[in-house]
Amino acid sequence: MITLIQKNQQLFALGIFILLVMVFLWVLQYAVIRYGQTVLNQLLKFWTALRQYLSQSKRLIRLRNNYPKLYDALSQRLDIQHFYGLPLTVLLLVMGYILALFFGLVEDVVTSDTIVAMDFFVSQQMSMLSESPIVTFFILMTSFASTATTCLIVLLVSILCWIVRQRYILVGLLIATLGSTIFTFLSKLLFHRTRPVDILLFEQTDSFPSGHATITVALYGFLAYMAIRFSRNFAMQVRIAAITIFFSLLIGLSRILLNEHYLSDVLGGYLVGALWLMVAISMTEWLRARNKIDWQIVWSVTHFRLVWLSVICVLIGTSIYAEFYQFPLLL
Repeated sequence: MITLIQKNQQLFALGIFILLVMVFLWVLQYAVIRYGQTVLNQLLKFWTALRQYLSQSKRLIRLRNNYPKLYDALSQRLDIQHFYGLPLTVLLLVMGYILALFFGLVEDVVTSDTIVAMDFFVSQQMSMLSESPIVTFFILMTSFASTATTCLIVLLVSILCWIVRQRYILVGLLIATLGSTIFTFLSKLLFHRTRPVDILLFEQTDSFPSGHATITVALYGFLAYMAIRFSRNFAMQVRIAAITIFFSLLIGLSRILLNEHYLSDVLGGYLVGALWLMVAISMTEWLRARNKIDWQIVWSVTHFRLVWLSVICVLIGTSIYAEFYQFPLLL
């Protein structure tokens, strides 16, 4: 057993990593389902009590008397009753934080910091798995973020939104996909980073950031957001989020294992995708606040059948794409 592990150290380490992620997500999912709503209710009560306490503060009373417009603006940013209050404030803060992380990562990549050494180390380790049978699985996984699959998903979701008469959702969907794609394309031209030496599938574009990682978070993240908003079951909402995170991780891992990208390329793609996902969610929630979108619609049996038919079409389409386009590219 020990000899087998020593001969397959990279494969064993990869398996342990995936297993740990699965266990972590399962425990997190269980904890959120079990205690999430209770914690959220307590936080809302605490926030309400805190606002009441602050409203009696002498300094804030003076601020309200001396600068009423400024006080009203700040007060509205913290209101939890509508989208323009605390929800929008949190989304803007998250977008700012993601942008800061991305710029920090860019600085590390450009200045050849420690993360670049980690990139080369991980790439060398992944090169040793080029003959492993798991390559077949990860080629299929990476195909889920291909341009062909992305276009198919956008088309099917557009048709579905049109049928359920929620056309304004497409605004957010297009922002997430087109915005992240254009941003990634321009970033590749700007940084002009070459891909790893031992690349398995032929690629013509530059390396940083990973377009597959970007579209994974932007597109599948938005689909998960849609499913969560349409769902009325808290446990189901948590499971959708956990599955999407694990799925996105596998696609990002496929880009590293196939040596299509360095580790920092995938991390950069995740950040870009998350940034545009936040922008898309913000726009969608703004449209909902203007009564352009109704998340409480009643789904008929026909609608559910169309959803599952779309899923089957994506699975078949991705498998065909991988078989006739990706596998022939193996060096």
